[in-house]
Amino acid sequence: MIRVELSEGISETLDILNHIDKIYVNKIPENFKRFLEKNKSKTYIPKLDHSKKLNEMNLKESTKDILATIYIHYWADLKEKAEYNNMLAKNEKKYQEELRKKYNPDDLFKNSKL
Repeated sequence: MIRVELSEGISETLDILNHIDKIYVNKIPENFKRFLEKNKSKTYIPKLDHSKKLNEMNLKESTKDILATIYIHYWADLKEKAEYNNMLAKNEKKYQEELRKKYNPDDLFKNSKL
């Protein structure tokens, strides 16, 4: 069973896909579109203002995640995919550095008072 937040995000995603050029929708595999249809919310009805740009809409985080997945897997060209993967690698490196600083075993007990 899919979480409510995700099923609502799927509903928003389908609403967006119904309002974009079919050239892009046709690039998405049928099995993925069937997955979206099967797992959309049965009760949530998106109220998106399609006169606005995507980044101006108040989209759920799960909607943004699904759209990002669709973009990188089905719409992006090789250069865009490389840029995206580079950005992910930089973000992961930064995150790991922050974790090392925060949980460095050499520094964990420096400020503790015994």
